[in-house]
Amino acid sequence: MRYLILPTLLLACGKADNDPDTSADSGAISAEDQRAADLWAELEGYSEWQQHEDWMGVSASEDGTHGAFVQIWMNDLAADAIAAGDGADMPEGAILVKEGYGSEDGAANGITVMAKESGWGDDGWFWAKYAGDGSGSVQLAGSVNGCTGCHSGGQDSVLFVTW
Repeated sequence: MRYLILPTLLLACGKADNDPDTSADSGAISAEDQRAADLWAELEGYSEWQQHEDWMGVSASEDGTHGAFVQIWMNDLAADAIAAGDGADMPEGAILVKEGYGSEDGAANGITVMAKESGWGDDGWFWAKYAGDGSGSVQLAGSVNGCTGCHSGGQDSVLFVTW
């Protein structure tokens, strides 16, 4: 069974409010961007991860926030929490990956990730959006207001399923 996803425009979110100043002159990288880069490396092979039975393959998006069509994968920790069906929050280390597409058979226009990690925002999730080309180029990272605002309506910030 699919659940209504509350609309929001992820692209209007911007960086997290707590991003430090990383001017081009300093050459510094923010903690959020560094974590997003490290997370990208952890995602290798995510397209082989599990998919929820109600969201197998490319599916029409319910609100178009991530694209007209989406595909969602979850690591074993997230899949096990959902399968347990006990309503407990996702465990530390749970990761969900969503690719967004403009058409059912088109190329990804973005790869959005939520990773359950203490220390990132009030919701306990680290959010990152990468370019859809698979390069790992970070577009958004951290505790992104648009992500947390929309996802707060889901069980432990997860919108595509309840458990």
